[in-house]
This record gives sequence, structure tokens and C-alpha cells, in this order.
Amino acid sequence: MIQKVIEALDGDGFDLMLERVLKAMFGIILFGCFPYFLYLVFFS
Repeated sequence: MIQKVIEALDGDGFDLMLERVLKAMFGIILFGCFPYFLYLVFFS
């Protein structure tokens, strides 16, 4: 089990996972925090 996880993370699997995580975090920031920031600037 652990050996398979290490093999998946070692090489291309890690790059793919990192790319997906970064895209997800960017999407959350863009659609979650940005409207809240605009709300604070214009309506507070």
C-alpha cells in the first residue's frame, strides 16, 4: 500500500497532483475570496 503511494508520487503522478491542487486552490481563491474582497471595499 505505502509502496504504491510512493511510486505514484514519485515522478509524473506528483506533478499531476500538484497541478490539480494548485488549480483548485486558485479557483477557490478567485470565486471565494475575491467577491468578498470587493464587498469589503465597496459596501463597508
